[in-house]
Amino acid sequence: MFIKGQLQISLLTIALTSGVLSLVFAQQGDAPPTTTTIFATTTAVPVTTTIYTKPLKYIVQAGDTLYGIASSYLLDMKALMELNGITNSDHVESGDVLIFPPANGFVPVGPSTTMKP
Repeated sequence: MFIKGQLQISLLTIALTSGVLSLVFAQQGDAPPTTTTIFATTTAVPVTTTIYTKPLKYIVQAGDTLYGIASSYLLDMKALMELNGITNSDHVESGDVLIFPPANGFVPVGPSTTMKP
C-alpha cells in the first residue's frame, strides 16, 4: 500500500511539474522562429542543336510495292507507313507521293518538351 501510494504521488508530481514547465516555456514563445535551410541543387539542361533537313519525296511508279521501295532505300517499312499515313501496305498506287525521312533520322512532328529531372 505504501509503494502504491508513493508511486501515485510521484506520477502526479511529474505530471504537474511537466505541465507547469510547458506553460512557462509557452510564455517565452516570443523568440524568433528557427529557419531550416534545404540545400538546393541546380541542374543545367544541355542545349542541343538539330539541323533540319527537308524530307525527300518519292513518286510511286507502276509495279512498285511499299516493301520494295522501303528495301531499295534501306528504310523501315513501318516507319514509312506511319510517316505517310498509310494503313494498308498493299494499297499504294502509282503516282502517289511518299515522303522519306531525312538521312539524319529527324522527322519534325511538332515542338518537343524537355522535362527537368
